[in-house]
Amino acid sequence: CSGGMKNILDSMSNIFYTTSDISDIPPLEPVMPFREKSAWISLLATTGVWGTYFWILWPDLQDRSLSPSAVGLFIGGVVVLTIVQIILAIALAVTSGKAANAPMDEREQLIDLKGARAGFYALNGAVFCVSALWMLKVSPLFMANGILAAMVVGEVVRSGWIIIAYRRGV
Repeated sequence: CSGGMKNILDSMSNIFYTTSDISDIPPLEPVMPFREKSAWISLLATTGVWGTYFWILWPDLQDRSLSPSAVGLFIGGVVVLTIVQIILAIALAVTSGKAANAPMDEREQLIDLKGARAGFYALNGAVFCVSALWMLKVSPLFMANGILAAMVVGEVVRSGWIIIAYRRGV
């Protein structure tokens, strides 16, 4: 008899839940993982700072008349990027709470490793292309900016790969 009562209660429960108004439950919103947010910060800060740097230097790079004053612009770029990254990382850590201190799980480690590999290949390919500048006998300052551009490409590819992997659910 208790089995029959259990079935009746289960049926009543199912009817109640299918006919009740659950409009007071907020809809679930997708939550971006902490490390994806960190990759977005890295991608946006890197492209913003170094994009501005190369935008300012572009006329000099086209004329191949890069002056030593570009070194000051480079140092400024490094300082600005460092400050922006630190401020945004602190803000992200404060707003993320426990997620900021959580160790990486296997999936996050895999995503990070694949992103590092993609960035490494992009960096190597870009440095290989930049090494061709040596044969063209360009100035050392021009070559240094080519290497910087290769490093920026590597970082953008790494961050982009991580973001795409999180978006795809790898």
